Amino acid sequence: MIRRDVVYGNIELDGIYEEIVKSKDFSRLKDIIQTAFNYIQYPELEQETRYEHSIGVYYLMCRTLNNLERKLSAYGLHISKEERELAKLAALLHDIGHGVNSHLLEEITGVSHEQRGIEIIQDPTTEIHQIIRKHYGEDFVQKLTEFMNCIYGNGEVEKSIELRDDNTVPLKGLLATLISHNIDLDRIDYLMRESTYTGIGTLTNYQELTNSFECILAGNQMILAIPQEKKFFLEANILERTRNYSEIYFCDADFTGNYAFIQLLLELRKHPEEVPDTIPQAIRKFLTQEKAEFTNQEYMQLTTTPVEQAIEQIAQTTQNEKIKYLCHYKESAKNDYQILYNGRSEKYIRNLLKRVIPNFPENSHCIFSQERIIKPYKKTKFGSTNIITKAGIQKFEDLPNSVSLKPIKRSVMAINPELLRLELGLSQEEFQSKYADILKDIITNQSKPVQDFELKYLITEQDIGAEDIIEEVSKKYPVIDGATYSFTDYYYDLPEDFSLLGQGKALRIRHGSTHYRGEQSRGYKSKRITYKTYEEEGETTYTNRAKQEEIGNSIQIEDYAEFLTSIDLTEKLENTLTVKGYRRLVTIKVNEQLIDVSFCVASYQNYINEMPGCARTIEIRPRDNQIIGRALLLQIKKELEEAFPQLQSAITNANIYEIGMVDTYDKYRKGYIVSEAAEEFERLHPESTKKLDNIVEDLIQTRNMTYVMKTPSVEELRKKQDRRVPEEEEL
Repeated sequence: MIRRDVVYGNIELDGIYEEIVKSKDFSRLKDIIQTAFNYIQYPELEQETRYEHSIGVYYLMCRTLNNLERKLSAYGLHISKEERELAKLAALLHDIGHGVNSHLLEEITGVSHEQRGIEIIQDPTTEIHQIIRKHYGEDFVQKLTEFMNCIYGNGEVEKSIELRDDNTVPLKGLLATLISHNIDLDRIDYLMRESTYTGIGTLTNYQELTNSFECILAGNQMILAIPQEKKFFLEANILERTRNYSEIYFCDADFTGNYAFIQLLLELRKHPEEVPDTIPQAIRKFLTQEKAEFTNQEYMQLTTTPVEQAIEQIAQTTQNEKIKYLCHYKESAKNDYQILYNGRSEKYIRNLLKRVIPNFPENSHCIFSQERIIKPYKKTKFGSTNIITKAGIQKFEDLPNSVSLKPIKRSVMAINPELLRLELGLSQEEFQSKYADILKDIITNQSKPVQDFELKYLITEQDIGAEDIIEEVSKKYPVIDGATYSFTDYYYDLPEDFSLLGQGKALRIRHGSTHYRGEQSRGYKSKRITYKTYEEEGETTYTNRAKQEEIGNSIQIEDYAEFLTSIDLTEKLENTLTVKGYRRLVTIKVNEQLIDVSFCVASYQNYINEMPGCARTIEIRPRDNQIIGRALLLQIKKELEEAFPQLQSAITNANIYEIGMVDTYDKYRKGYIVSEAAEEFERLHPESTKKLDNIVEDLIQTRNMTYVMKTPSVEELRKKQDRRVPEEEEL
């Protein structure tokens, strides 16, 4: 039998191997997709099956055994026929215990596919058992299952290295590592196979990697090792593993596909009567029982086609609207689940939904978050990967490597508005009228990237108003939208050392309101606590801000104790600056990209002496922080500075907390304002004052804020303004 393979070309199978591959027990693997739900995002993977992967691992085993035999024969040693057959059969049958949706089925049955595979081989009623027994006898079946138990970590192999009369040596332990280890043939095959199907290109050179394997005597056993000069081929395989897990196996669709399918199972377990009697008993148990027990014959019925046919039948017969929707789980996983990328917690989003949807279900399944760990390299029962160096055999992880071996975290959070509608029991029309817009607003807002990126000007002496800026940008670009925002911010720090200020961090509680087209919007965000960290991005004129936030009902810091603990701020913080502001925002279109331009007037009082200050800022950023829009800020920067040359000296990357503390404290130090309270603070807290002095000086220099010291008082600023904000909008 010749089988054409997408990775290796023609693969020949004969004798017992041809019989096994043609058996119904093995052929069922043709109806089991190799990567479960990844094909939702990568349609090509729907063609890849456990059948072809198993044959691929068998091919690699045959190839590797031939190479090892050739190397051993140079020393007059050989691999015994029995151990060769055990290794080849174990490779071919290593996935025989898989069923529909692969690893998800293991969670339902509570039995691993490895254990199920051993049970199938041991079962006298299966074709596979009968074929192996016919060729090699019942004793060999037992030896094979013992060998596979060893591979999967549940058994031991002999470690003695005594030379047999036929010049063979015991190699079961070494051969087991070829199926379950950091450089096992199972991994080599599936990495290359998925890289080939998806078209992202394989990084593994399987010929060179498997050719590099050496049998080395170490103590009283034979081990597998790789010469140091061939280590690169192993590193390339590890790099491919990291990439494929990040981009393919743990793609967004795999998270949403698994979750959507589980929601269907949960609902069918609540309503087993929705499963028609005509559906086979094994599939009925799979769909409706949490920990179902299956005979091997029942289990082998659980392949993709009959399960999908059963779900399609349920969708056609059920009168339950929620079950009908959940039956189309693949479509909903692809189209209805909205990924939230901004790094906030599921608890945060749930609290947000409770604020805008009064009857939001406490245990709603419309939103979920999951985390998986990608392990590029891990130790197994068989120990570390061995490298042959001039200094002897060393562990791979102890050597300098060109790839990282550190685990990587992959997290996904997603929300499904349609599932929420069904949970609320609302019609499409009612849900649309009540919650669709606000839910869309939340999803859009929470789908923004974690970091904000902006270009900022701080206006002190220059007499530039909001209308000036709006008029200038609207000359060249269409104004698409606009809004106004008023707020009061309470900034907190440690007055003993102003540590947050000194690190460029800011913690604030905001009470604010947005008005869009004459009506207040986003009322659910009127009170919230925000923790920001700032860093320079490219030129010092740009600020990159990472923030964590929690919506609340209070402006009292003690009501956010849990949030503060989560960001490791457990010290007693005090209000160090209060800022009141009014912001006017317009959205313009530049080269088909949306850019937000806002003009903000802010007044502030600092903690030390309640000295007032006032500043105006111009902030420009891409809408929804689209990365591609950042380059356009250079164009807008050039045009604004040509229209208003005084802006060239007003550019800054400081945040309002830094501006407020520098301005008011520096004024006091320079004698602009005399304050007994400030003098008293400095007398009682000389160390804190010294630290604040240093921070202020550092900010003035590093943020280029020398112009802040020239900030006029509120009264002077108002006298100089030709265009004042309307009276009801004054601060």
